[in-house]
Amino acid sequence: MNPSTIVKLALIPLLALSTANSVPQLVNASTSIAGEVKSVSKMTEINAWGDSMTEGVNGDGVSYPAVLEKLTGIKTNNYGIGGETSEEIMNRSLKKGDQSNDILIIEMGDNGGWDKDIDTLINQYKTMIANAHTDRYIIISSTDDPNDSDQIWGYTDEAIGLEDTWYEEALEEAFGKHLLKGRQYLIKRGLAINGIPFDDEDIERAQQGLISEKLRHVEKDNTHLNSLGYTAQAYGVYELGRSLGYWK
Repeated sequence: MNPSTIVKLALIPLLALSTANSVPQLVNASTSIAGEVKSVSKMTEINAWGDSMTEGVNGDGVSYPAVLEKLTGIKTNNYGIGGETSEEIMNRSLKKGDQSNDILIIEMGDNGGWDKDIDTLINQYKTMIANAHTDRYIIISSTDDPNDSDQIWGYTDEAIGLEDTWYEEALEEAFGKHLLKGRQYLIKRGLAINGIPFDDEDIERAQQGLISEKLRHVEKDNTHLNSLGYTAQAYGVYELGRSLGYWK
């Protein structure tokens, strides 16, 4: 059987609707997360490093760091600056210096700065982490659609579903359990977290490996998320951080 066919078949039960007005089975939204929020330490802060995706462009006032702060109860610093390259983001972090008491969340690379050499990007991440002197960190991989040739991550028109892209695979090998696969998470959980059921178009896009257009302002661009997308991304970071023991 063709591998892409296997991926499609695996996705169908994941995305199947129980009723027309319910969220997909197996990916129901967590309604109790906010109620479980407890602050880890008054001294601990979360430093979210990145570009416009971290800043929250197109989010209508919503960014994932802002939502994350509400979920964790921990002060979250939004160090996202639109248009910055990965090298510029790294240098800003290095200038800040010691962050040993903090938790780092890093999402970068959309604006270049790594010469399309994934090893260079990985080394930039590792340099930031090493110079921050912390072992508490989360890396967020791109939420771009892999078929979007206008973006730096675009590379294939094949239906890859929830199969790893080449960069998700490389980042997972480098960072293991510290990696949040942004694209895959938004496909699986993005709509459900916002209480939105999958429709036929969403299922077709998921089979292609593309996130729902309901999570972007597609009339503006194909990269940035909207308020729903950033909210879902925050939940992804929250859930991973909880599994890593960064907060309860």
